[in-house]
Amino acid sequence: MLLFIDEPRNIKIVRQPPEGGIREPLCKVKKQQLVISDEVAALLKGDEVVEIEAAFNLLAEGETARIKAAIAAFPSTIREVLDYYKDGASPMEQRWILGALLEGLRLIRRHDREIGI
Repeated sequence: MLLFIDEPRNIKIVRQPPEGGIREPLCKVKKQQLVISDEVAALLKGDEVVEIEAAFNLLAEGETARIKAAIAAFPSTIREVLDYYKDGASPMEQRWILGALLEGLRLIRRHDREIGI
């Protein structure tokens, strides 16, 4: 059985014997890439390859769901942040908020120009 241990930038994959005992570290995979090296692939049993593919699919789907949830919450989040900006943010917090908004608009405008909108 494989275990997938979440780290900030990586997924650590270890083999756990079914009867217990010492776990065998197999590799660390960067979350941004989700690719296993040929060296590690050669060490895997057939069912472990399927297990890893399923785990990678789950991670990709989870990231997509997280982004979609952030998009859905964005209008209310921006409204709350702007209310705070007006009603109590310190000057530093106001500059932080303004910087994030201006940078976001700059990136959106650049993207729209590039695709001809």
